[in-house]
Amino acid sequence: MEYVEGKQVKQILDDLPPEERQRLCRHIGELIGRLHNNGIIHSDLTTSNMILTPQGRVVFVDFGLSERSMELEVRGVDLHLMKRAFQSTHFRYAKECFDAVIEGYTRAVGYKAAEEVLGKIGEIERRGRYVSER
Repeated sequence: MEYVEGKQVKQILDDLPPEERQRLCRHIGELIGRLHNNGIIHSDLTTSNMILTPQGRVVFVDFGLSERSMELEVRGVDLHLMKRAFQSTHFRYAKECFDAVIEGYTRAVGYKAAEEVLGKIGEIERRGRYVSER
């Protein structure tokens, strides 16, 4: 195991200027896309599990729940969890941050794959409790 110097993205995201916050979230989306392109599903994508190093690198940590898969369902669940993490922890910037993540994700996986995953996220959300749109 290696010590990663830096701060959790959770600790700094809300205090960043809007342009920097969006840039960071786009970068996070690209990294998630790279993981998914290689069949790696983190399964616990939260800003608590991302460290921003002093050199400006984002390091994902805590792969204890991760799995190998190319299935659309698990990619959708992975990103849905990221969306929910923004909504609960960074609620003032949740939409802005998730939209930027999807922008970066689309760069990494391509438009068609990103659209498929977004459709799956919508389906996952409609499965939830207390949802009026089913």
